Formats: sequence, structure tokens, C-alpha cells
Amino acid sequence: MTPIADEAATRFAFSLLRSAYLDLAQTLLRIEAEPARELLQAVEHRIAYRLGSLAQDESDGAPQETALAIAAGQVRAVLRDAQGR
Repeated sequence: MTPIADEAATRFAFSLLRSAYLDLAQTLLRIEAEPARELLQAVEHRIAYRLGSLAQDESDGAPQETALAIAAGQVRAVLRDAQGR
């Protein structure tokens, strides 16, 4: 794939996963709010830990750090949206 096609595919995949995650979170919160919030927070903590690990592993290049920071910001926005924050 060309870099442009690869980026488009990545954006499309992220969009699909974002929608699915938000739908799942809304459904879980409607069924039983407190356990759903605990689960969503656990997922958020796990993702934050993984992003932190990636940042340490990729500490050799500024462009990679910038890309990671942008990706992390987008993921955190989805997690906040899922919990209604």
C-alpha cells in the first residue's frame, strides 16, 4: 500500500473501532453503570500504561514521539467520551 492509502486505512479502522467502543460503553453503562465504569476505567489504565511503555521504547526519535503523542491524545479522547467525561 502507498503511504496515503495506509494512512486512510488506519484512519478508517480507528473510526470504526471508536464507534464500536462508544456503542459498547453506552450499552454497558445502561445495563449496570458502576461495574461498567470500573471496566472502562480499567481499560483506560491499561491503555495509558501501554502508551507509556511505547513512549519509553520509542525515545530515540522526535517524529515518532510526536506521532505517538497524537495517537495517545486521540485514544484518550475516545476513552473520555465513552465514560461521558
